[in-house]
Amino acid sequence: MNGTLTEIFATVVTVGAIATATVFPLSKKSPTSSARVVTLTGVGATGVWTSEEVTGANYWVRPFSPARLVFRVGEEVLLRLRSADVLHTFYSPALGVGPVEVHPGYVEEVRVVPRHEGVLEYYCTTVCGDPHFGMRGEIVVVRDGAANVPPHREQGQAYWEEKAPPVGASLALRGQWLFKRHGCFNCHGEGGKGGVVNFNYITNTIPAVKMLARTMALREKDDAKEIVGLLERGVPLTKGGLKMSNANVVVAKYDSIRDVIRKGNPPGKKDPKGPNPPLEMPAWGQRLSERDIDAVISYLVTLYPWEEEEQKEKEKEKKEKKEEKDETEEKEEEPE
Repeated sequence: MNGTLTEIFATVVTVGAIATATVFPLSKKSPTSSARVVTLTGVGATGVWTSEEVTGANYWVRPFSPARLVFRVGEEVLLRLRSADVLHTFYSPALGVGPVEVHPGYVEEVRVVPRHEGVLEYYCTTVCGDPHFGMRGEIVVVRDGAANVPPHREQGQAYWEEKAPPVGASLALRGQWLFKRHGCFNCHGEGGKGGVVNFNYITNTIPAVKMLARTMALREKDDAKEIVGLLERGVPLTKGGLKMSNANVVVAKYDSIRDVIRKGNPPGKKDPKGPNPPLEMPAWGQRLSERDIDAVISYLVTLYPWEEEEQKEKEKEKKEKKEEKDETEEKEEEPE
């Protein structure tokens, strides 16, 4: 019932916002004659900033393409930011823009002059609906005469429409669906592989959550199977309920991970004086049940590449033994 009321309320707010934006005049500022004007409209229904015209007449009947902007080094650009529905926040720290709150019915204007070439990203950093976590795009800054730069990332996945697994599916399979359905892969990468760039983040990129089993101090594949099995049966993880010798450490790690999922986790800044990283772990406590949180953890634990890591360990051990042997032989060959 609460979900239904929320959906009704969101629809009313969205309709009202579109009506406001189309009926009342938007605030405008006159750009200088040399500035190129670029208009972006935030569309929460599909999670895009688009350069296409959005009106009350076409909002519901067509998809909008995310804008991929191309600027020139030294070019003055006037960004005109609009919202077609709800509050959005435009943020491009690499370009030195924002965060800029964009309310429906108003236009926010920002002047930029790119100084360096490269592929930069822009984001919406206010949660504006299910598609929010994919609401980002590229700004390509080039020098005059430069060739076109191909897109760096795929755009426009309607992940929020992902169909739920059938009744009776495993907890881990439900966790996989939740990971996709809520857009977690947008930050953590497909299959939790990580590597997504986060501007001014302490480690530059989002870590790989597919390594969660190791984060939980699980030492071998059977430990992972035990954890997934207990969660599947709804058995609370307690120190006395686990067979592994380091059960107290595993339970503490598990509780800590659940806490991060519930409450979120702000990203650390590489440069303390620099801008805030645009991507951060939001609080999911109001959107995921305790069972759903366990489902996500189960899924991530199953991703750990045990065979691959075991092979790496063997190669590392082999290399260390060889280095130790070579060092011993060198000492034996030294003149007395």
